[in-house]
Amino acid sequence: MSAEPDVGMDEEGFEGEKQAASMQDQLSKEVASWSKERRQRSSEAVIRPTQPVTQRRSPRPADEAKKVSSPPLAGKPAGARSKPFSVSYSGMTQAEYARYLRDRGSR
Repeated sequence: MSAEPDVGMDEEGFEGEKQAASMQDQLSKEVASWSKERRQRSSEAVIRPTQPVTQRRSPRPADEAKKVSSPPLAGKPAGARSKPFSVSYSGMTQAEYARYLRDRGSR
């Protein structure tokens, strides 16, 4: 082992740091110019619409706005609730599928 430090490694490290600093300076300059352009654009005059915006009103009075709900269909009882979806077990009901799983030995 030698007691002298490796001069080649120090020069490479110095060059890398110098290049990184140069890139950082360039990036800072670009960000500053972009920020300046953005500030200038935001301070420019905003174009206003020539006509005022008007809200459209409903053609019918508020009393007539409520619709009468349609009567329930004759095929369904009034109090019965329908399920939003159900799982299909290859055409089996849930009870048949549960029986199938018990017979098969699965839990």
